[in-house]
Amino acid sequence: MKLIYYGASEEEIAYIERWQFIHKTPVTIVMEGLSWENIHLAAGHDGICLYPSLAMQQDESLYQRLHILGMKQLSIKSTGVDGVRFDWAQKHQLTVTNVPSYSPTSVGHYTVMSILMALRNIPAMIKGKLDRRSVIGRELQDVTVGLLGTGRIGAVVAEAIYHMGGHVIATSRSENPRLKGIVEYVSFETLIAASDVLSIHIPLTKASEGLFSASVFEQMKPGSCLVNTARGGIVDTDALIAALAQGSLSGAVLDAIANEERYFSVGWDQNPYYQQLNQLPNVLLTPHIAYYTQLAVQEIAETALNNATDILLEGQSANTIAL
Repeated sequence: MKLIYYGASEEEIAYIERWQFIHKTPVTIVMEGLSWENIHLAAGHDGICLYPSLAMQQDESLYQRLHILGMKQLSIKSTGVDGVRFDWAQKHQLTVTNVPSYSPTSVGHYTVMSILMALRNIPAMIKGKLDRRSVIGRELQDVTVGLLGTGRIGAVVAEAIYHMGGHVIATSRSENPRLKGIVEYVSFETLIAASDVLSIHIPLTKASEGLFSASVFEQMKPGSCLVNTARGGIVDTDALIAALAQGSLSGAVLDAIANEERYFSVGWDQNPYYQQLNQLPNVLLTPHIAYYTQLAVQEIAETALNNATDILLEGQSANTIAL
């Protein structure tokens, strides 16, 4: 058995090499993401690990070619699988797996930091607004923090904010029993109207795409802040820019913005949305790094490789995504 690992970062290489030594399974490491320019490298391999490229959202023939090359699976090295066309994967008999959880504390703690930075007006100070009288902040015990989603990451955020003295409300598909006595579950309408800081912790799906629209921003509490460490496509960025410029929102801390996947290889700051948002004094942008810790990178690489071998050897994986 031989695997190929596309889109490997320099930080992943040591963990990939360690895994192949332990499992005595050769892994070909490709630094670039999967494309027509390098898909031929998959020939002679049994399994594939990758992060879905923009081409995979646009070109069915990539899936067809992988099938012709003998691939039976796509081991996606992330939690989010919004970059995969499941209809094409199913058509070409490719089982899709993901990494459902990699150090949820990495994103959770980063989110807590982002919430605190928003409340203390750190984005404005980073942009050079150093008049201390104009950047007076707010404390957790005096605000309501709203969470959209209370899964693994949302739960970490909820527990931390609660134990730091904050009042936490949330909207989620189901109530997390782990958060009993910590979170007050409310409707989405109440969540956006009552939150001083609203943090997003849901996946990007057809239903959630553009969920934070102009009408939602109009219903949000005046002077509230938005924190997004999930997926940029959940937010209508044009509507967000308008709400920030008009002052109905007091600020935003964003680790994910719309269309960012198109700019990872050419420079995140080349994204027109980044350029527009970065001009606003009350916005702090980071390049999708909330997850990016040594432990998380290790768990991503090892789980992706394990998923691939599970499918090849057992025909199934605990992390298979239903098509």
